[in-house]
Amino acid sequence: MSRLPLVSTETADTEQADLLTEVRRQLGRVPNLYATMANSPATLRGYLNMRDALTRGKLSARVREQLALLIASENGCDYCIAAHSMRAGRMGFSEEAIAATRAAHADDPHADAVLRVAREVLRSRGRVDDHVIGAARERGVSDAELSEVVGHIALNILSNYFNHVAQPELDFPPAAPTKGTAMTAKWRKATNVALVDGYSLLDRNGQPVRTVDDVEVSIEGGFLHVKVADSAEVQVVSAPAVALVTYRPEA
Repeated sequence: MSRLPLVSTETADTEQADLLTEVRRQLGRVPNLYATMANSPATLRGYLNMRDALTRGKLSARVREQLALLIASENGCDYCIAAHSMRAGRMGFSEEAIAATRAAHADDPHADAVLRVAREVLRSRGRVDDHVIGAARERGVSDAELSEVVGHIALNILSNYFNHVAQPELDFPPAAPTKGTAMTAKWRKATNVALVDGYSLLDRNGQPVRTVDDVEVSIEGGFLHVKVADSAEVQVVSAPAVALVTYRPEA
């Protein structure tokens, strides 16, 4: 049950009713997130105005949806993951593409670059190194798009954190859980992993590179999972991004 009450047309005052009408205009319905956010017309108005402004930016609707899904996954917001998984599906994204998006990967090189820089901004709380910005620019992300990435992060953090506080009832088909379970696929030692031009992995120093040596790899669901060190985060790349994997002979 939601921690905050749902504001309906029957309980809304004039200001709340006007805002819920705007929500319906933008989305075609009033999801529970917005119905609870309407408890504060100032919060809902600010959210809607920023959302509307960002739809007029340089990033395409598909990339905006991918950003929302990635950010929700990074923040562990089950409500927004469900909502944006459904919307992504309606936009033609396959289940594999949705899973890749949640891991900051995309087959389209430009979208992939946008997702990668967004994840770095999220995880560093904006304190990204110069090489992160440089790598995004090298892959065609413009300064306007970099600015919008930060805007979309702010927008989606607002909705994610609001959901954490308000806990509105889920009114979208549930998506795969955010907490998940440890991957059980078999890991193998690889002497070298090489990616095609336009893709990169982070090496042991956190630098983006096209090749890494002496790693562990596993293939699952059409994606290559890579561990550059035992304590490092698993990195995931789609099959088309992989140029060569050289396995170490098993004993």
